[in-house]
Amino acid sequence: MLGTNKVNALMHKTYELICQLPAHTASERIERLLSKEGVKYTATDLGITSVRTPMVVLGIQPELYSHSNWVGLNPFVFVSGVALRFKEEENGRTTVTVRVNRLRALLWVAFWITCGSLAALAMPEPGGAILFIGIACAAWFGIVSFLGGYLIKKEISDRLNGGVDDQLAP
Repeated sequence: MLGTNKVNALMHKTYELICQLPAHTASERIERLLSKEGVKYTATDLGITSVRTPMVVLGIQPELYSHSNWVGLNPFVFVSGVALRFKEEENGRTTVTVRVNRLRALLWVAFWITCGSLAALAMPEPGGAILFIGIACAAWFGIVSFLGGYLIKKEISDRLNGGVDDQLAP
């Protein structure tokens, strides 16, 4: 049973954000963000759950790219789903709980580790090991930690705290 909790902790990442907006306004802003990024979702009074995130296989697919962040990539492409819950506090603030399902990111890391191991096998001993470790670390930190975690949190936080002009966003 302990192994299941570790896998669940790897696959799901939870963030808690606090914003100055009422829950309804915060929900509307996040709905606009998700729509802009191509995420299909269902919304209730105090929650949003993704039904489908964009699936990209080729680098030429426009769903891979975004103008919402400095990286230029749509982070929702790298995750299997997001769920947001809004809770209005007594002081007028709203607590937003963001739960990211990173299964797709973990599968991409497995793909890159497999490619790295095949390339490393064709190289001499120290170079192959260095290549394998480099690819594994870059895949983990780039896809799971950055794209599948930090960048999603940052886009949602920016949208909630007014860092993005909602008048320009569709």
